[in-house]
Amino acid sequence: MPNSTVQPPSVLRISTIGMDQRARDALDLFFHNICRDSYLLVDDADADATIIDMDSIDAEQHRKIHLDKYPDRPTILISLLEIDHENAFFLKKPLQPGELKAVLEGIRENVISQANQATEEATVLPQRVSSVSAPTFSQTEAKTQKVTQNVDTPAPPSRSGEIIPLFPDVLVGEQATKLSPDTPPSELQDKRKEKAAFLYDPTNHLQGYIEKAYRLARERNRNVLLEGPWRPIIILSETREIWVEQSHAHLYALAVMPVHSEDVTVRLLEENEMPSEHDGSVQPLEAFLWKLAVRTARGRIPAGTDLRAPVSLRHWPNLSRLMPIRHGLRISALWTKQPVSLMETATLLDIAPKYIFSFYSAARALDLIEQCERNTGEKIPRTPSSQTQEHKGFLSKILARLRGRGR
Repeated sequence: MPNSTVQPPSVLRISTIGMDQRARDALDLFFHNICRDSYLLVDDADADATIIDMDSIDAEQHRKIHLDKYPDRPTILISLLEIDHENAFFLKKPLQPGELKAVLEGIRENVISQANQATEEATVLPQRVSSVSAPTFSQTEAKTQKVTQNVDTPAPPSRSGEIIPLFPDVLVGEQATKLSPDTPPSELQDKRKEKAAFLYDPTNHLQGYIEKAYRLARERNRNVLLEGPWRPIIILSETREIWVEQSHAHLYALAVMPVHSEDVTVRLLEENEMPSEHDGSVQPLEAFLWKLAVRTARGRIPAGTDLRAPVSLRHWPNLSRLMPIRHGLRISALWTKQPVSLMETATLLDIAPKYIFSFYSAARALDLIEQCERNTGEKIPRTPSSQTQEHKGFLSKILARLRGRGR
């Protein structure tokens, strides 16, 4: 009886977890056009390696289930943000074709090496051949093979939490792809060091200084003068308004301009230093700050925001008096009902992430966001703001007055 041998696979079989069909189509196109059909998408039971989208719903839970079931299978984790990837490969979105191809080739070489080693052992020790089985798997066989599903462990939902395309320049369908696998390693390294395009730092813009001055005005119950590369700005603590010399229009135009701290001064004003309305214009500060945050964010979120941590609203924003944000009403309804992460919000509401990011940035500027610890329902400990305390005090006065009338 001839000895059986283990042959290296001609096609590396890849499964995915947490990807929607659009992302799988992009991946399939990449395998075909860039990798010359060296890799093939299959179901989880028949895969040699797995790619898990860690931005999808319940991704961590599905990752643990997958690890328990296939502890020795090579796994690639992809996400917008850096995550713990012990015993797994990690790639940051949007995927760079050169990086993905390099990781896949490394996995492929390892699988081939293990298969060759098994072949050598089978030749030397025929009695062990029966314990090793890894049949040759051609591309045609892979496409036609019927995959059986494990009824005890249902496949995770295909709803993806992706908020940007899987690849930066991929075109799905009949159009050609612009991806290049020959990106120099030095260029890839530079790209990884760049700040993500969907993040911004409010403290480097006028928005951050307005927020700082507003907090100071509330804490000290004094008007605050803000001077910098703009006309004088005064925050009126008692009326919660912003006074600007002439018009507010030029401030919105300066929204995206970087501001250096050495060019800005913040000063508490004396009680007799009240600005004249005839010398400038006044408007509600919260409406101004909301609009300024939207103009500054431009569909981005503040740096340091955890996309997978649940968020909720402390209370409904007065949307009738604030600059409209598309889908703002739906986002408000969801976030006041239950804590939901930004990633899940994009999936559950099926809306473009830029609207969620804009709403989050504006609501955060007005101190309306309540953040929860990831994977728990416990809210992050936080000192109550003076704004919240003042709001409660105002409601208490109203209730006391109503009780007095009822007697």
